[in-house]
Amino acid sequence: MMEVGRSLTAVGDFDQLLHLVAENVTTLMEADRSSIFLLDKERGELWSKVAQGEGMQELRLPLDQGVAGWVARHGRTLNLKDAYADERFNPDIDKQSGYRTRSLLSVPLCSKSGEVLGVVQTLNKHDGYFSAADEKLLEAICSQVAVAIENTRLVLGLMSRNIELVKAKEQLTRHIQELDALFTLEREIAISLDIDEMLGRLLRQTVELLDCEAGSIILLDEKGQELLFTEAVGSRADQIKRIRLKRGSGVAGWVAENGQSALVDDPPSDPRHLVSLEKELDFPVRNILAVPLGAGGENIGALELLNKHNGKFGIEDEKLATLIAGQAHSALITWSRREEREKENRLSSIGKMLSGVIHDIRTPMTIISGYVQLMAMEPDSERRRQKIEIIMRQFDFIETMIHELLAFARGESQILLYKIYTNKFLEEIRELLEKELTPARIKLDIHDHYQGPLRADENKLRRVVFNLARNARQAMPDGGHFRVEVEDAGNNVCFTFSDDGAGIPESIRHRLFESFVSDGRHGGTGLGLAIVSRIVEEHGGSIEVESQAGRGTKFRLEIPKKIEEVS
Repeated sequence: MMEVGRSLTAVGDFDQLLHLVAENVTTLMEADRSSIFLLDKERGELWSKVAQGEGMQELRLPLDQGVAGWVARHGRTLNLKDAYADERFNPDIDKQSGYRTRSLLSVPLCSKSGEVLGVVQTLNKHDGYFSAADEKLLEAICSQVAVAIENTRLVLGLMSRNIELVKAKEQLTRHIQELDALFTLEREIAISLDIDEMLGRLLRQTVELLDCEAGSIILLDEKGQELLFTEAVGSRADQIKRIRLKRGSGVAGWVAENGQSALVDDPPSDPRHLVSLEKELDFPVRNILAVPLGAGGENIGALELLNKHNGKFGIEDEKLATLIAGQAHSALITWSRREEREKENRLSSIGKMLSGVIHDIRTPMTIISGYVQLMAMEPDSERRRQKIEIIMRQFDFIETMIHELLAFARGESQILLYKIYTNKFLEEIRELLEKELTPARIKLDIHDHYQGPLRADENKLRRVVFNLARNARQAMPDGGHFRVEVEDAGNNVCFTFSDDGAGIPESIRHRLFESFVSDGRHGGTGLGLAIVSRIVEEHGGSIEVESQAGRGTKFRLEIPKKIEEVS
């Protein structure tokens, strides 16, 4: 496709152009040969300007005969898997040339107005017949060829009388090159991973495109008082990127301040030029082109280019540089907004995490408060020591949650896997759960039918149990039962938590494990079940829920007995 495109713009001779197109079409279509027919309106014929293959000679075919004639009349593509099976195919040409046509793809050459200019026909696909993709590809080529035919005819017909057409062609070629360059710049911007890389790619492409020695992107600092050389290309690039200038200084500063482009052919005579900086860098400046980075009067800096090779910067260079600067400005604004959104999202996420920690910290704080009150009334030193141990474990639990918050703020997620035994784990939390549930007139039943080991993060598993217990307590304001069962489920350990509360409202069941989803109970954050779901997922497990209005809710969690550590 690139070769076809180059052929259409690089070849001046009309016949040579068509031969090159035919050769490239044959190669691209993986066919035996190709022909190009041009329409002779006056005679009502198709003229085979190019016909590849031995024994082929110039043909003139009536429009009412053959496949090419049908395509020219109807202006539609025709793809034949078996040419001889179609009545529109004329076998006489095969008889004359001794060539056997099997598959055939014929596409009209249409002008921009839809007028048929001719037909491109390619024969005998190497691996069978032409596909729908081949049709689209050849149609795309023909649209380019048709434009080239129109342009070439126009140029050849008027070149001798109007030299302006030659200039128009040169200008068109330049515009195509500029569009290609802008496309390349857009692609470079798209694949850049950060803003500095993006500016570097853009500036290097610009310096190469405008054929100059050096360039730089100058931006105003956050306070808007100084100019920073954010990016530079050239022999003194490293030195330039360390320089700061006062706002409005130099040609680039003037451009950034006034929002107007500047073409300077004789820098020493221009009062805006910083001769002292030129001497400091030991980089002679012959000419300067600077354009503003901004839109709607809001300028954030300038794009500056130095020392055009083989001449001076011109108006066309200024126009192209302005287009590039517009792209750079849009990209900078986009990156800036993206960074702001990322910061806002991170702050929002941290806020959610804080809400989750506050949500979860209530349990250990309640336990600590209760045991401190019991200690004040406990005369036995041994029992006081036991209560102190429980309180210290709650402080450890709080510290673990704080570490999780810090890890989350850094974009990290980690679980610490240790071998734990379910019977010991359940016994440790039984007393803590009773302290929370008994005052709410909720009876706790724990049944462990497994009593074996599994690898899990004990602190996070404890959070799962307390979050589900707290949800059950809130669902049973008048008291009830909360049941915990543990069973062997093959490679997994199954935890079941059930209550006989009011059940989960139908309106939130499909979003139950999302953050900040709540049924509106006073004091709820809507984070408890979201945290439960995340912890289970981190362990590589699964969670299911069953709930009926007025008949309670059951959560079923399965956690692998042996999983690899995830960090």
